[in-house]
Amino acid sequence: MKTSEFTQILRDNPEKSLFFEYQAGQYVRTDYHITEIKNVSYDTVDCGGIRNEWNEVHIQLWENEIPEPDHAVDTSKALKIFDVVQKVRPTFQDREIKFEYGNGSFPTAVLPVHNIKEAGNSLIVQLTADQTTCKAKDRATTPEEKAAACCGPVSEKPKIRVSLASLQTANSCEPGSGCC
Repeated sequence: MKTSEFTQILRDNPEKSLFFEYQAGQYVRTDYHITEIKNVSYDTVDCGGIRNEWNEVHIQLWENEIPEPDHAVDTSKALKIFDVVQKVRPTFQDREIKFEYGNGSFPTAVLPVHNIKEAGNSLIVQLTADQTTCKAKDRATTPEEKAAACCGPVSEKPKIRVSLASLQTANSCEPGSGCC
């Protein structure tokens, strides 16, 4: 889901309770905070030697160690936080939005939106865990290319072997020799 699509859903549903389901039947506590809205830029090189670049938006959800029964984030409050961020710097509107969350029993993860469903006066944002992938394999078009793609050699370079014996005979600085 793109950031602009998510914020439009918030606009279309003013003052509705906003809940996040990070695993089936497991919800972020209702007193969570939205602590950061991050523009994230990736610049990677995959195992096939190809550079990959893309941007995402990550929203950090945080639970205070001490529960706050009088604190809740609804759709309107979430939009106000987006507005505060927009005044400082633009958020990537046409990029995928993901939510960063973790607690004592769930390791911190960056989770994409699987679905948003309405439940009375509430919106439930259902998150899902991403799977890792091999971009070299993803680019391959035939079964043979897929079989050879992942972690295949980019270019063979001769390996240099160094042994302890060759290091000991080389000129070296020994403790107490005065060379250092």
